[in-house]
Amino acid sequence: MATPQGAFIKDVLVNGPLGKSGFLAAFSLIFLSEIGDKTFFIAALLAMKLGKWISFAGSLTSLSIMTVISVAIGAVFSRVPDALKSSVPVGELAGIALLIFFGIRALRDGLKADDGEAGGGADEEMAEADEAVKEAEQSGKVRRGSPLKAFFETATLIFIAEWGDRSMLATIALGAAQNPVGVASGAIVGHAIATGIAVLGGALASKHVSEKTINIASGVLFLLFAAATAYSML
Repeated sequence: MATPQGAFIKDVLVNGPLGKSGFLAAFSLIFLSEIGDKTFFIAALLAMKLGKWISFAGSLTSLSIMTVISVAIGAVFSRVPDALKSSVPVGELAGIALLIFFGIRALRDGLKADDGEAGGGADEEMAEADEAVKEAEQSGKVRRGSPLKAFFETATLIFIAEWGDRSMLATIALGAAQNPVGVASGAIVGHAIATGIAVLGGALASKHVSEKTINIASGVLFLLFAAATAYSML
């Protein structure tokens, strides 16, 4: 028999912001995942080379398309039980498993990071982003020209860099486990704010970001949203 306390906890997790729409889950996880990420620095570098508005518009358009694709993959996967006439929620369980995996990995990385190491973990991402932009410049894909051409060059570079990234896989997991519309909306808003920070001064902001804090916060949130999704299935 369910206790009043248990019913209250379930109501908070399922009907509250943690589990109701998927917006908060997607927003918080994507925002934390993108700060100091490779695409974050690519957007910052392109802002200096092509202009802030072009970098922001091209990056956000590409990330929004990637988000819709990721959520669609997750949503389709969550419909597998219906197609197989099975009562086992395969898609939701797979989404929960991915969230738990990302949560444990983020907590592990955060606990292994040095205390007070601000920006240290972002150096490698910055180096990879710088290399990607330099390769694009050498091939003639990134150069000042018509705004439309620069927009498509930015969008293409960001799309390639983001494909298969942790935030894409996290979005797929959330799309399978929670409301697809809420997840897509929250993820796009998270991308928009993170990209805005990047183009306005991403390199400077990264120096004040603690990898340890970001990873631990991300890990806790991943596990919380996994628990909320699992509890909503009871």
